[in-house]
Amino acid sequence: MRIGAAAGLAVIALVSAPAVAHATTSAQVTQPYTHLLTGKTWSTGGAYVSTGGDVKLKLTTLPKATQVLIEDCESGEDLGDVKDFTRKAPAQTLAVDVPKGTCFLMLLQPKAGSGGYQVAGFFSY
Repeated sequence: MRIGAAAGLAVIALVSAPAVAHATTSAQVTQPYTHLLTGKTWSTGGAYVSTGGDVKLKLTTLPKATQVLIEDCESGEDLGDVKDFTRKAPAQTLAVDVPKGTCFLMLLQPKAGSGGYQVAGFFSY
């Protein structure tokens, strides 16, 4: 009888463990980010699904001033203002309180002139 009770408790523990582990996992995702700017106008820097919260970008490689904007995939609505990334301001919050599950596009363009350079850093969403 003890073996049966212990096996039953083990099954309950295994079934509830993923729920507990999921509840304690941090929602914010941070990952390396790289994008090659090739033209003079906006280019797509990727599509992402928000884990909920603020969308932030820190560029550690920034040869030229670059503008960045994020917009909703479905509606095309801007989720924040255009941000100017410069050597003096390489880290910016692109949007605040983006709901979990929101699909968004990151768009980049040179602030002046043309592309032909790569930006790199870290992206949190």
